[in-house]
Amino acid sequence: MAGKDKKNLVKQAKVLMEDEGLADALSQMIEDERGHLGFLLSTLKKRHKTFNPYVLKGMSVYREPAAIDKKTAELAAVSAATALRCEHCLDAHMGRAVEEGASFEEILDVMLISAAICESSTLSVAFRKFKQFEGKQERQTKKQ
Repeated sequence: MAGKDKKNLVKQAKVLMEDEGLADALSQMIEDERGHLGFLLSTLKKRHKTFNPYVLKGMSVYREPAAIDKKTAELAAVSAATALRCEHCLDAHMGRAVEEGASFEEILDVMLISAAICESSTLSVAFRKFKQFEGKQERQTKKQ
């Protein structure tokens, strides 16, 4: 593709990303599937330039993953939502995981694994800081 063609293609993409009609079409598609946009998407929709690529990226990640199936993608989302303590994300992705064939036991497993990793990470950071603090206190005691 020639340099001028590339620039035109990028220009077309930017125009489409700012298109209110695309935002309306994406919104309607989501509302038809889920019954509503939800807080995050309703807020983002006020800026088509941000809303459109955000929704399209989400579609490519969750609906059309390259190397894993949709159920696994949704279980990964449940795991991340668990780690980040995102209640709205948990509601959305648990529902979608079930729609993609996940069992309640699979959802619980990914939550438990995610929580265990979070606990290990928290303790690792805290224990390192504790060891640094302990060493500093011991050095100060020896100086006195």
